[in-house]
Amino acid sequence: MPLTEDMINEFVGVYSEKIEGPDEVCKPMIRHWCEVMQDTNPLYLDEDYASKTKFEGIIAPPMQVQVFTMNPLWPEAKRDPHSQELLIALLEKEGYTSIVATEQSQEYFEPIMLGDRISYTVSVDKVSAEKQTVRGPGYFVTFLYTFVNQRDELVCKQTFTILVYNAISKHKEENECL
Repeated sequence: MPLTEDMINEFVGVYSEKIEGPDEVCKPMIRHWCEVMQDTNPLYLDEDYASKTKFEGIIAPPMQVQVFTMNPLWPEAKRDPHSQELLIALLEKEGYTSIVATEQSQEYFEPIMLGDRISYTVSVDKVSAEKQTVRGPGYFVTFLYTFVNQRDELVCKQTFTILVYNAISKHKEENECL
């Protein structure tokens, strides 16, 4: 059966269960992030400075939020696939096997404090109609991540858009033109 708009749209707006990050927010992970990003903000690194601010202590860089929810590579986390993963699997089955990230945005709410446990839900926010791109035919898919702390306070909303495309179709068309 060919892929239809209805088949794709059944994933839109379906939220995952809350997925808890495996680690609590801690100084070593903040330090590693700051080293890689070369971010010297004393609010993230200097306890004496941070204790005198409205936060009364070190906070994590807000753009680091997703780091605290990343599953370990081993052992593999066991959970049912959510709508994002199911949609990608459907598109892959239909020949859209290549992915490139195209856009990400984040909006921050509560600070991420030492000791916080960050969890998230993810949903398929929107899917474009099939587009003909230079990479091949594909769909722009936007996901909405909602990050909360252990008190269910909203920490961050993130959109992440990818192009899921059929690179083989593109190469097939190019070879037919030769």
